[in-house]
Amino acid sequence: MNSLPMPLLDKILFRLDLKSLVMMQCTNRYIKSHISDDPSFEIGYSSHARLSYIYTFSKGAPFVFYQPFGSACDSRSYVKTFASLGQVHCYILGSCCGHLLLYMSGLYVVNPLTKRVRLLDHSGSMLLATIFNGPNNKANNAAEDRSMCVGFALDHSRADATKGFKIICILEIHTTYAFEVSDGTSWRFSETIITTTNSKSELTKRMKPVYLEGTLHWLRNDGSIIAFNIETEKARFIPSVFHRPEPEMKLFFALDVKINRLTLISGTKETISVYTLTGDTKWALARQIENILMTDSEFEYWNVVAYDGKYMVVKDKEKGRSTTGGAHVYNMEDNRWGAWWSTACQAKYNLDLFRFTPFFSFFEHTEVLVEDSTNGDLAQIMRLIDTTKQKNKFFICWA
Repeated sequence: MNSLPMPLLDKILFRLDLKSLVMMQCTNRYIKSHISDDPSFEIGYSSHARLSYIYTFSKGAPFVFYQPFGSACDSRSYVKTFASLGQVHCYILGSCCGHLLLYMSGLYVVNPLTKRVRLLDHSGSMLLATIFNGPNNKANNAAEDRSMCVGFALDHSRADATKGFKIICILEIHTTYAFEVSDGTSWRFSETIITTTNSKSELTKRMKPVYLEGTLHWLRNDGSIIAFNIETEKARFIPSVFHRPEPEMKLFFALDVKINRLTLISGTKETISVYTLTGDTKWALARQIENILMTDSEFEYWNVVAYDGKYMVVKDKEKGRSTTGGAHVYNMEDNRWGAWWSTACQAKYNLDLFRFTPFFSFFEHTEVLVEDSTNGDLAQIMRLIDTTKQKNKFFICWA
């Protein structure tokens, strides 16, 4: 295979699942180097990898779930795994390029695929100190309300991007925004401060920032955006405006990976509308989807929890089904709905659900988590994405 043209070799390797790809590295030094050390391979493989999500409750929970699924919206093809953490509550604060930012009695960056972990000192962060008031806090409303102020990102488009990451915390005081920055070693304030005197809207609660082309974007209630470039550490105000036709309209802020644009999803009982940001000023309607979930049966609640331009995930619960809830996936390419998973999660529990793409790279100064004795709870999360064996576990969420 060494003599194959590189584009053809990549086409073959991109078709392998993670377990087979790991095994492939053991057969040939040249292929191992190509898979492990070439950033372009990681980017290409991740774009072809099977879509998956990792999630837990926004208030924190003693479990984390990993949910992959294929191209068809067929619940029979989905295999879900979960990590039970005992008494420790886990919060997922971010996901980027196969790495997760977690808080569980400490702040960690982990790569479940490579089994590498890095413990971070978050004592210098003003925001995180207010969110996590003491270790193992089981009922922290601040964590649910303000975790959306935390951004986590790295840029794999640069050759040295695998060597570092940044955590950006946005601090909102009326119409002024400041930014805490950490590269994993220390915390400091960015020199950039933004004051939006002509716009008095606030950041949208419980809406995670969206990472696009080296910049984190936070949505505000009026549709405008606060953007922060992680390389230059410069922030800017994007004065876009979104007018809600109905006050009860549900909103979701996301990235359309197919067209590489910021996206707003708005939903009513009749239709779900997809808007894309054109230029820096206008949210343009790109698509409308009939909300057949609401028309076919009555639901106690529903909410869009994920969107990437290919799939849209809606969490819902039918009336009269005790505590049983579920989620449905809309395939944007096939224009059809399908079931995804069933849960016993009540409406009062919000999910922090993140798109997960596998990457084999790891940051400097990380450690390999070998034994459960090192950190049993982290080891459980590492095994969510297991390349050595296939798990098949199903669950009922505590209510």
